Amino acid sequence: MLMVAWSVVRLIYWMLVVPYLIGQLFNFILPEGKKTIGITFILGFLIYIAIFEMVAIPCIINYVYESFTHCRQIYVVIVSLLAIGGSFRFSKSIFKRNIVCDLNTETKIYYGIFIALVLFQVVMNFIYAPFNGDDAEYVTNSLIAQQWGSMNRIDPNVGGPIDLKTRNVLAAVTMWIAFIAKSSSVHATIVSHVVMPLFVLPLVYYVYYQIGKSLFKEKKEIVPVFMILINMLFIFGNVSLSTPATFLLMRSWQGKALFSNLALPMIFWLFLLMFEDVSAVNEAAGTKEKLKITAPCWIMLALVNVLSCICNELGVALGCGLVAILTIVLLYASKRWTVLVGAFLAVIPNLAYVAFYLILGGGA
Repeated sequence: MLMVAWSVVRLIYWMLVVPYLIGQLFNFILPEGKKTIGITFILGFLIYIAIFEMVAIPCIINYVYESFTHCRQIYVVIVSLLAIGGSFRFSKSIFKRNIVCDLNTETKIYYGIFIALVLFQVVMNFIYAPFNGDDAEYVTNSLIAQQWGSMNRIDPNVGGPIDLKTRNVLAAVTMWIAFIAKSSSVHATIVSHVVMPLFVLPLVYYVYYQIGKSLFKEKKEIVPVFMILINMLFIFGNVSLSTPATFLLMRSWQGKALFSNLALPMIFWLFLLMFEDVSAVNEAAGTKEKLKITAPCWIMLALVNVLSCICNELGVALGCGLVAILTIVLLYASKRWTVLVGAFLAVIPNLAYVAFYLILGGGA
């Protein structure tokens, strides 16, 4: 029982505490009104994932049988140093924000329904831990890395050595899951089927909550109704061709589920924030003041694009396409050509991914 408790503590540390402390270290880039616990955590999580991608890819390419061991050692050192730095910048004032709004009883009831629906989904995922046929590759790759120390060099079906698959090298989310599993001494299958839903579902709904706050800024009482609608779409949406449910509920440990349910909404959310800032940017005096307003969203957008890359190879093109479409709309709304510069800088991770993909030979 003591070992289980220690594993839970380490899971909380590596999945919640370290990303938050990293976010605390870098949240100086955020506007004062956005330095909340949730947004600080999202910023830290995006940096946390981006660092893993940059460490994992060279290790996968340059090492054969000890690639995961080297990756984990380097990654632990980097993120630990950043987390320590974040602990020195820790500010208690972030917990003193007044989060209790002047809501009427009806709105509080709607929020209660929304929270109950989220808890229902989390509990059902925890109890049933839904199985999927893709586990034969995704979860097995994570398990091989955890137990044998090798990343994407062993066939998950027969256990023999194989050549690298380019898409597996670059979409390394399974290796991040292996890192969490190894660091907490929890089986990779348990991390995938039990821990990841507990982590991903609340995070996804928090992003949608931020979207709702931006969409209904003048009518806050509509936000919980919007969130209930989102819940209904996820529970009864049945949008997957191969699974009678949504990717979020049935495949939350897979990269394609993370991309479609987390990365894409984050892109929408960041552009909504930029639309809100259009008038403030136009009124700002000087380039420095304009950058102070616009830079945080573009930086976070670049980090979201890194998340798209680590999740799924299609996320590179789809995320980039969505950024392009929303940038055109933002260009029309703001009448500032500099948004094109910001968008280009934000999709550099996507372009680097494509270039690296071609250098490695492409293919499936």
